[in-house]
Parts: sequence; structure tokens; C-alpha cells
Amino acid sequence: AIEDSQNHTGEPIRDDYKKMGTLFGELNKNLLNMGFTRMYFGERIVEPVVVLFFWLMLWFLGLQALGLVAVLCLVIIYVQQ
Repeated sequence: AIEDSQNHTGEPIRDDYKKMGTLFGELNKNLLNMGFTRMYFGERIVEPVVVLFFWLMLWFLGLQALGLVAVLCLVIIYVQQ
């Protein structure tokens, strides 16, 4: 599964940066270059910028707000399927 998401030429990964937008794509690319890795949950891939965003939310807003956002994200993912 890991090899399927990465190409040796890097073209599909560049497309992911374009889909995320300039700021988040560049931040994600820099985090990957610094050594952060993608997290894999089954067939879903969680980019480092999303993990960093959730840690910042946990730090600023606390566990209840992080739990609320996580539940909302899960509901949105399952509704879209």
C-alpha cells in the first residue's frame, strides 16, 4: 500500500500538493523533507500537515474540542462514502 501511493518520479505526490493548495502543500512538503512521515489508516493516508494541525488544536483548545472535530471529520468521511 505504501509503494502504491508513492512514485519514483514523484509526480502523483506533486499533484497532491496542488490539490491541497499552495500554503498547505508547501508546508506538507517541508514537513516530509524534514523527516515527518505519512500515517496510514487502512486505505486512508493522513498527511503530516493534518497531524500537526490536530496537535496544535489539542494544545490550544483542549481535548474536548479535538474530540468534537475528530468526530465531525469521521461523520463527514462516512457520509461521503
